[in-house]
Amino acid sequence: MGVLELFAAVLIVGISCINAVLPAAAWSRSRDGRFLFLSAANAGLVLLGLVWTWGQLPWNPPSWAAAQLPVLGLALLVVLLLLATTLWPRRT
Repeated sequence: MGVLELFAAVLIVGISCINAVLPAAAWSRSRDGRFLFLSAANAGLVLLGLVWTWGQLPWNPPSWAAAQLPVLGLALLVVLLLLATTLWPRRT
């Protein structure tokens, strides 16, 4: 169990949770499918982050739940890019 890996996995879960709410709220107002897909992608990253968090905890997780730091770093970059697409101001 690495503390850095656990921190990255929890960070992925937290950012993805926050980032799934904004597109879901936009979808409820506009019914535009792009927002639903963006919210679903972030929900998938939440589930993946939860599996990776489980893999870093000392509760005897299965071997497939463990992730290495480069994989977590790449997933964290994807999560941050998805967050940037949500927060970037819209052109009018």
